[in-house]
Amino acid sequence: MDIKELSIIFNAKSIAVIGASPNTRKVGGMVLDRLIRAGFKGKIYPVNPKYDEIRGLKTYPSVKEIKDKIDLAVIAVPAKVVIGVVDELGEKNVKVAVVLSAGFSESGNRELEEELLNHARRSGVRIIGPNCAGISIPHRGLHASFEELFKPGSVALLGQSGAYLTALAAVLSERGVGVSAYLSLGNRVDVGEEELLRELVDHDETRVIALYIEGLRRGQGKLLLEEGRLVVSRKPIVVHKAGQTEAGARAALSHTGSLAGSIELYLAAFKQAGFIVVDDLDLMADSVEALAWNSVLPEKPPVILTNSGGHGVTIADHLERLGIKVPPLSEELKSKVKRELPPNASVSNPIDMLAEGNEEKYEKLLSILLEDPGVGSIIVIHNPPPLVDALNIAKAIVRTWDSYDRSKPIVSFFAGFNVAEAIRFLRENKVPVAVTHRGVAYAVKALYEYAGIRKRFL
Repeated sequence: MDIKELSIIFNAKSIAVIGASPNTRKVGGMVLDRLIRAGFKGKIYPVNPKYDEIRGLKTYPSVKEIKDKIDLAVIAVPAKVVIGVVDELGEKNVKVAVVLSAGFSESGNRELEEELLNHARRSGVRIIGPNCAGISIPHRGLHASFEELFKPGSVALLGQSGAYLTALAAVLSERGVGVSAYLSLGNRVDVGEEELLRELVDHDETRVIALYIEGLRRGQGKLLLEEGRLVVSRKPIVVHKAGQTEAGARAALSHTGSLAGSIELYLAAFKQAGFIVVDDLDLMADSVEALAWNSVLPEKPPVILTNSGGHGVTIADHLERLGIKVPPLSEELKSKVKRELPPNASVSNPIDMLAEGNEEKYEKLLSILLEDPGVGSIIVIHNPPPLVDALNIAKAIVRTWDSYDRSKPIVSFFAGFNVAEAIRFLRENKVPVAVTHRGVAYAVKALYEYAGIRKRFL
């Protein structure tokens, strides 16, 4: 069966590293090192005329000297040499090249970038980059990048800024969320987000797609939205559009050579396509984590369960500003909750247990909320008072949620002293935890927004 050109990224069995080096302080050396350490099971062909052997691997003076088939090439040589390498790859019938080399439109050298594209098209080579950080498919041990290795997981990271995607991977890793694919596009002279979305929709390991955009090429927007609509019926896309201000737009132009464009047009288009929009990296992580760990989407309104009135009220404010209503409890639910709490506790929404919110109270009230058909999702807040162990509260949350087969989405918020161990336990057990009020609201909003998107596109 023929493999589509870009599908080879996810299925490559042989990789040539052009500009490979024994020096792991050089980009070519880093890439080779990461590829070996990741445990890539296919063939690795280092290419550098200065060496006969690197890291125990036979090294070739050029790709033309490699007799075997090459599925994927990674180019880490000076910009002025890249075009000649692409021509050689075309002669070898290599279909995809990841160009890490900088020195193109991001530095004002648009003519060289256009020449690269022309040669690539004549040679039949698809280009990812230039000026990118590479690609990684962690489940396959395919790490064609100079970035550090990523923990395998369910979130695909796609966008122009490799550093942004790497920072997001690091934040997600701290939360126990791993990476299914890392696809850094850099200047995006050829392969764009829309084509890779098309591949990710059928990528079994990918559950959520995190998309970072600085700007789009002329005519690319329509294609991106068309592909996006096909994806969101099966997998959520969370997008951060950078370059929203005059200063940001200038920075985008110098960073990846992108024209940022009108933010109002972008946001309207993203909404129409069913993308979930955030405006910074932490909110991206909060939204992605909630979508990755919650297998059920909410249909009814949220209920906030807290032992701190201040946290509950503030999160309710953030939710309503984002369009997520936090209505009062039904009379029936209110009656059940009231029986479990002291007279001065609040049984509205948020439900404020006060300092009496111990392990048993969390477990009992969570059970009541999970059983109630009018509750769509639960926001669990804990700020430990003296003599209450936050870890025990975390264990109660996991134990109770699991006993109901995680039948409703949960997002948690732990704050105060001595909560680090509890947060770590929750994340180890795939319970989303946000550490800011706004982050909780965005995580919950992502769940409700995607529930609406699914209904709209299915």
